[in-house]
Amino acid sequence: VIESYNYLEPRFSLAYQINDDQSIKASYNRIVQYLQLISNTSSPTPLDVWTPSDSFIKPQIADQVALGYFKNLENGMYSLEVETYYKEVQNRLDYIDGADLIANKAIEQIILNGQLRSYGLEIMFRKNEGKFNGWISYTLSKSEQQTPGRTSVETGINNGQWYNSVYDKLHNVAITTSYNLNEKWSFGANFALQTGQPVTYPVGQYDYLGINVPSYGLRNENRLPAYHHLDIAATLTPTKNKNREWKGEWVFSIYNLYNRKNAASINFRQNTDTGSNEAVKTSIFGVVPAVSYNFKF
Repeated sequence: VIESYNYLEPRFSLAYQINDDQSIKASYNRIVQYLQLISNTSSPTPLDVWTPSDSFIKPQIADQVALGYFKNLENGMYSLEVETYYKEVQNRLDYIDGADLIANKAIEQIILNGQLRSYGLEIMFRKNEGKFNGWISYTLSKSEQQTPGRTSVETGINNGQWYNSVYDKLHNVAITTSYNLNEKWSFGANFALQTGQPVTYPVGQYDYLGINVPSYGLRNENRLPAYHHLDIAATLTPTKNKNREWKGEWVFSIYNLYNRKNAASINFRQNTDTGSNEAVKTSIFGVVPAVSYNFKF
């Protein structure tokens, strides 16, 4: 046994029903994570490293409180949900500037312990009944991290100041709809819109032996372009399903209908022909049509 950790994880939830159509709720959760994830999200092909807690890496401890309000409208045909939350995480890990995560056997030498805080407001409006139903949600949130150095000599990340975590997305909009035309056909659509993920871009460069070397700015002070896409689907359920145990359905779908080239990463390089600096966007998925068959028995 190298190291042992023992923590309690208390959780509680309270709800109060104001009347038949309104209620409020409050909750508190403590969660402890003993297996840590270290992500180099500034890389064009992000590399994730999993490492267990030991003498150098302490478990992450998350405390979250939430307060919510729920209301039914028009006898339950519609519903409104509003919730706000605040979360703090102790022993949050991040890698030092210039860290090499590939096949590193001494991962504790290139990471620092810090803290994370996140808070936000979530709003959801639903249509629960009828042939046409669905929901729309909006989240306004902030996620920040602070990672000081281990000694007075080390400056830490961004000089020990708060900076955007990789999970920070100020705006997040989601719309889901479905329409049941008849017993055979139903249709659905999903739309997602999110603020771009925080990244670190170079702010200058210097020349070393004829090679241009980029100089990067503060951690996560830039962002990728906004992320959004629209998906649609049509489901065909054969009428003969009623009289047999084997029931199946065909699903015809199109992911990213308008072929949005969302940026998975943006890499900066020097053009070998012109010598000019250029930014290269990497996109993973464009429009993707699909046909699938689902069955149950």
